[in-house]
Amino acid sequence: MMKTSRHILQNVCQRAAQRSVRIAMRRVGRRASPFAPAILLLLLPLVAIPATCAAQALPAASASPISTGFTLPSAAGTLQYGISTSESLSTNYFGNSGITSYTNLTGDAGYISGSQLTPFSMVFTGGRSWSTSGQAAYNYLSLALTQGIHAKRWVFVISDSVTYLPATPTTGLSGVPGAGDLGVSPMPAGGNPGPTGANPGPVGANPGPVGANPGQGVLTGFSSRVTNSSSLSIERPLTGKTSLQASGSYTLIRFLNDSATPINPGLDSDGETGGINLSHRIDARNSLSGNFSYSRNTYSSTSFSPPEPSFTSQTASLQYSHQLTRKLQVSASAGPQWTSIDTPGNTPALSLYASLASTYTGEFSHATLSYTRSSNSGYGVVAGAISNSVTFSTGRVFDRVWMCALTSAYTQTAQLPSANGPPFTFHTTVAGVQVSRAIVRSLSAYASYTLQNQSNQGSAAAVDLFSGLSNVAGFGLTYSPSAIRLGHS
Repeated sequence: MMKTSRHILQNVCQRAAQRSVRIAMRRVGRRASPFAPAILLLLLPLVAIPATCAAQALPAASASPISTGFTLPSAAGTLQYGISTSESLSTNYFGNSGITSYTNLTGDAGYISGSQLTPFSMVFTGGRSWSTSGQAAYNYLSLALTQGIHAKRWVFVISDSVTYLPATPTTGLSGVPGAGDLGVSPMPAGGNPGPTGANPGPVGANPGPVGANPGQGVLTGFSSRVTNSSSLSIERPLTGKTSLQASGSYTLIRFLNDSATPINPGLDSDGETGGINLSHRIDARNSLSGNFSYSRNTYSSTSFSPPEPSFTSQTASLQYSHQLTRKLQVSASAGPQWTSIDTPGNTPALSLYASLASTYTGEFSHATLSYTRSSNSGYGVVAGAISNSVTFSTGRVFDRVWMCALTSAYTQTAQLPSANGPPFTFHTTVAGVQVSRAIVRSLSAYASYTLQNQSNQGSAAAVDLFSGLSNVAGFGLTYSPSAIRLGHS
């Protein structure tokens, strides 16, 4: 009888999963969401869930969440952590020919304080990869801290983030493919964590090119580097709907000459930015802001002779934001950008700065699509560049035990419009997908795949530049219990 009951339970669970898919597909079709095709593709695997998987010991409903992998905390005064162990197989990773296998151990942690006046947030990820194919082992870590201070009508936000990576960051929280953290996005440096970790207003918002996301960086081979970025923003409301914000940041990139790094690992750089933003909320759904920013990038590597010249960029832009629905928001920003390189006889060149973004946040899914065109420091590959980047990321939880995440980015990086050197263009594509499933309440398994492709035309600085196609497949286990409450919210 026990066997017959188990079979009945399995069949009921399988029919329930298939019925939930059909209902969700009809709802998506009625709403005519712009993300309907992607959501439908993510829903289809549920139909094929075998009965043995559907009839797990996991409860159908419970007050405590079921873990499908590490996630950042969402409630004030909570700490979330996770530990992942995985195995990854790669082809042409770091430019290594043949198939290389790595064993990875990764730890993640996120914290949001419960203070209303001095909100604080922290995100950490770090780990080590050991090669089982004779390649060098490497470490990776990232730490981001954000402190907000509310003093009467003034709001101060101080943030600092530091990373240590073996190559250009690509996918996931760690930036290392196959580590099991795809779909987890770090809190933006300089963002206002707020009492619940959300960004409640213009503080921490992207006011323009200052702190703008430049998209996927130019890929390098194995070149260990340290990146540190510190920022400060100050906001004061002028009226009930209008506020003024000033911000500044300092970023440095340093390449390390270790035993596995090439003679010319990369181009060290220092970047300083500053800007001012005047924003006005037109009504509950619309807002408008004007922005002006100034940035300067200098290069200090002694491996290049003559030294690479510094450059400055000044940008004026107008940004419009609109809340289409409770879950969908869009914004657009554009304006002129003047770039000047510190070489004799050089005159400022005019180009276009542009930024478009659309964000969807649902109860069980999220999606972000963005486009950015702006100058940047050159990612340690060249002494300044201008990039056009398109990025897309989405994630969806199915039946509380399945999680699917997808991220992709394409970036075209070219020389600055006022540069006098030989022309160059880099085409960089990165895409990754990860599927996770809860095994027991705090333990989940995942499988991921990451593709990296890059081609270049023309000449650039003599760095360890990646060229070609790389594939990384990873699979492993993640232990991430429920959030721990610390202090009082």
